[in-house]
Amino acid sequence: MLLLVYLKGREAMEKLKMIDRMVLKYLVILIVLVFVVVYHSQIFDWISNFIGVISPLIIGAVLAYILNILMEKFESWYFPNRDDKLITVTRRPLSILASIVVVILVLLFILNLVVPQLVSVVEQVVAVLPQAAVNTRDWVLENEELFPPLADFVDQLDVNWQNIVQRALNIVNDITGSFINTAFSTVTSVFSIIVNLFLSLMISIYLLVSKEKLIRNFDTVFATYLPQRYYARFKYISGVFNNSFRSFITVEVIEAAILGAMVTVGMLIFRFPYATMIGALTGVTAIIPILGAYISGTVGFILILMHSPLQALLFVLFIVITQQIEGNLIYPRVVGSSIGLPGLWVLVAVTIGGGVMGIAGMLLAVPTASALYRMLKDHVKYRNSIKESRIQTSEDFLIEHQN
Repeated sequence: MLLLVYLKGREAMEKLKMIDRMVLKYLVILIVLVFVVVYHSQIFDWISNFIGVISPLIIGAVLAYILNILMEKFESWYFPNRDDKLITVTRRPLSILASIVVVILVLLFILNLVVPQLVSVVEQVVAVLPQAAVNTRDWVLENEELFPPLADFVDQLDVNWQNIVQRALNIVNDITGSFINTAFSTVTSVFSIIVNLFLSLMISIYLLVSKEKLIRNFDTVFATYLPQRYYARFKYISGVFNNSFRSFITVEVIEAAILGAMVTVGMLIFRFPYATMIGALTGVTAIIPILGAYISGTVGFILILMHSPLQALLFVLFIVITQQIEGNLIYPRVVGSSIGLPGLWVLVAVTIGGGVMGIAGMLLAVPTASALYRMLKDHVKYRNSIKESRIQTSEDFLIEHQN
């Protein structure tokens, strides 16, 4: 009897301790929430400053993650069946160097296609704009029966375009003077950016060189300090997200190249000007899912408009049709099938991500949605297997007792 009373008392004490721990946990959470609400501006400032300090590390990690995809390809091509000491020692450094060189060459190639033609177009616009305005004014006046109010307005409008151009040049000179006056601060900022980029590159190279060792160290730390259940979940979730982002980056680059080639070839077939430049610009902006081609299309329309208004309108029709084919047929099927996400959910993810975080949200939404979709499928499969196992056990139990 006394033993029973003791056990019940002990059980009651354990329940009270559990309740106290729950109350303490929720009290701490409430205090933290109140603190965040009251001091949110200071907390956000501190977080922004902290992110700014560690930004080279963040950029380096992202750069290493992207370069790692190329590096592993080069490693698989660099005498994969040979284990000579020289080959083993040089495989990783040469693969890293080749990855960096490929990225730099691609960037230089794109800039060489885009920048010279863009500068040329700007020079043409500055030279042609005054005469184009005069021609537009004369055309409106010649066809005043079509646009009477507009013709009256243009007739009363006296614009000295040479004076406007001269004022624009004066403004540019003033800006240049101001720029020279603040040269020291500008040089300091540029130097800081260069230093941060150099640090990011060095960090990414270090991460790539010693990635296996770093992965083992992190894995040991997590396995030591996390309970086995949470460690297994962490390994599973990180693996799913890694596969999703890796597949997304690879296929997104391929898809951007396909769209850039489609636009370039189509513009050459229909004899649009600036085909190579707009095609290259389309390939670069196509990294932004779904909407990238519209960005380059807007730039292309403005450029072609200076050459021929009719061709500019036809170009808009061409880019809309091309983007509809790519965005609704090719992109959801190619990207969706490669990352295991249905095409409809690719469009939904891009829409929601863009609405929440803009361009960054578009880039992160698709692989994140893919990872969540994969985990949901796995969890549904797991729950269904448990239900089937329970049903099978119940059926076996009934059959056994009926017999």
